[in-house]
Amino acid sequence: MNPFNCDGGSYGNELPISVEDILSRAPERARLAYTSLVTNAESRYDAETGWSCAYITQQALAEEMFVCLRTATRAIRDLRNVGLVRVLTWPGAQTETQIRIDSVDISSPFGPVQASLVRSPKQHLIDKAITQLVAQNRELEELASSI
Repeated sequence: MNPFNCDGGSYGNELPISVEDILSRAPERARLAYTSLVTNAESRYDAETGWSCAYITQQALAEEMFVCLRTATRAIRDLRNVGLVRVLTWPGAQTETQIRIDSVDISSPFGPVQASLVRSPKQHLIDKAITQLVAQNRELEELASSI
């Protein structure tokens, strides 16, 4: 597909950014927490969304990681800061922790921007993926808390 041709539909030039690339920006405690969340018995993967859902308290996560609660809390914050975790709080329900499993596609419907993205260094694309995830997660978390 020609990157300068805006067809208004599928871009065809998505640039996938792997979770591993994003995790490389997080501290070791966040990588450990990510692994613990993904492998937790309560974690359920949804192939349609690319996210896994777990109902696990931070205390249980800390115990699974063999760290104190403060470290587990910081690890979750680190993962939220790079967009790989979102915490949804629904009134009258358990807190839901969602973990990004699938790669994040970066693209633009505007041809010249897409052409620029294709030529961008990988670190720039990782930054864009993190920004995109954090913005999407913030919207969803605000929506969940307002219900």
